Amino acid sequence: MRPTIKIDFVSDVACPWCAVGLGNLNKAITAFGDKANFEVHFRPFELNPNMPLGGQDAIEHLTEKYGLTVEQVQANQAQIRARGP
Repeated sequence: MRPTIKIDFVSDVACPWCAVGLGNLNKAITAFGDKANFEVHFRPFELNPNMPLGGQDAIEHLTEKYGLTVEQVQANQAQIRARGP
């Protein structure tokens, strides 16, 4: 009998790294699906509950929030695109 692995996936739907993580989780579940059953429960989390209703430019937001340069944010976004599903 295969064990059941329960996973709480906590994420913000606007977070690109959460999407990358979910893609990797899905690949792992597929790779190990013959060894275990998986129960994935999605749990919401707001990374920035104080974001204005109209939103904010992503680069502006990330440079302010993390103290990064525009170039660092752009390099990070390139990594997200490279790892994306």
